[in-house]
Amino acid sequence: MSELVFRGIEITDKSWIDEALKASQYRGCEYTFGNNFVWRRVYRVEIAQLMSYYFVRWGMDDGTYKFSFPTGGCDVKTGVELLKDYCQENDIALHIYANRAITEQIQELYPEVSVSYNRDGSDYVYLAEDLAELKGKKYHGKRNHLNRFYENDWSFEPINPDNMAECIKMNEQWCSENICELGCDSEAQSKEDESCIVRCSFKYYDRLGYTGGLIRVNGEVQAFCFGEPSADDTFVVHVEKALKNYQGAYTAINREFVKYLGGRYKYINREEDTGAENLRKAKLSYHPVFLEDKFDITFGG
Repeated sequence: MSELVFRGIEITDKSWIDEALKASQYRGCEYTFGNNFVWRRVYRVEIAQLMSYYFVRWGMDDGTYKFSFPTGGCDVKTGVELLKDYCQENDIALHIYANRAITEQIQELYPEVSVSYNRDGSDYVYLAEDLAELKGKKYHGKRNHLNRFYENDWSFEPINPDNMAECIKMNEQWCSENICELGCDSEAQSKEDESCIVRCSFKYYDRLGYTGGLIRVNGEVQAFCFGEPSADDTFVVHVEKALKNYQGAYTAINREFVKYLGGRYKYINREEDTGAENLRKAKLSYHPVFLEDKFDITFGG
């Protein structure tokens, strides 16, 4: 009988989940407590704890589940067998979501599995030094955007309880600029989901342990971003927003926030593009040092 019992994730789970995540040091954005918690309703996130291992399953639109490979020092064979037992007992198809290294180990142990590359879900990872300095010919266009933005009366400051309400207000303005005009298509729904995630993130900001920053122009908040580490050498930017009032605002918040982090992390993970063409173009324009590749692994009956 399987010992796994899945349930909803709670903010009070953060301490033990953080320990499990830290033990594994995976760089993917899904290996952060904040990601799992704030998306819990949109993706029907459920979790399980067994020994020191942390299990996550995500509800799919077709009624199936996708399981992140477990963290907490769980070796590949143990992790897969625990999930296989659970799925067999509950008559659930086993679909595992994993990075390249874990996927290759699973393929060696279980050559019968079906594997597909999830390009839309792969994270863009950059050298923090590149984003902070924007040196060289490849960043010429970014520097031009910054020069235009820096002509304004601007300032950067970390997000804190004193300015959080202004960020929440700016998020409402961002919604008016980016959602209302889209109507009821899938892109609008995606942005609406994202807006809800931002509101949830600010509600639990301190308890989530987020780090963030904002940019003002003429005293008014025009951009903000925040996130958390996924590994000792990697910081994940979960959310980045800028209004349309000033050219180069996105480039500025990106650069100034990484500078604010002060070299504490070698890599900056700016998450996936979800297959959106414009977002993919924007993320590629910052020249990632690598993609944190994701794979969908399906086991037979």
